[in-house]
Amino acid sequence: MEAAYYNDLSIYVPKNQLDKLITGVLQDKYRIFWGFNKGRMILNIYNSEVNNKLTFIRHKGFLELVEAKVKSPNVLKVLDNDIDFTVKAASQNNLDVRRNKETVYNEIDHFLIELLYFKKIGDVQSMHNIKDKLAELTHEWNRLTLSR
Repeated sequence: MEAAYYNDLSIYVPKNQLDKLITGVLQDKYRIFWGFNKGRMILNIYNSEVNNKLTFIRHKGFLELVEAKVKSPNVLKVLDNDIDFTVKAASQNNLDVRRNKETVYNEIDHFLIELLYFKKIGDVQSMHNIKDKLAELTHEWNRLTLSR
């Protein structure tokens, strides 16, 4: 299988699905290694022939799959079984094409409400994550409004 690279993903992965994914690849005789870098968890799924890499952002209670480099059909099969990966990645690409100013505006509004909530309860890490997301959305908003 030729390596398939997916970036700009945003796939919700609860802990129980991640546990199933890890169990599935271990049953297929793969090994796993994970580490953390700049608030991201990098999960390597490998054997003597290939290394597959999944990058997640940690959130409270779940992970968000944001990038994947898949070189093995067996790993792709486990991803599809446990988190419906191919369908979610493909549908996200279609959604990205159709994003408009109103959608981005609504997302900014939603994250501002979340930011206020986390500020009230004092969750500094969540506030930081939301501010990062708001910066990305603001950049996208500016790009959309200047291009039309």
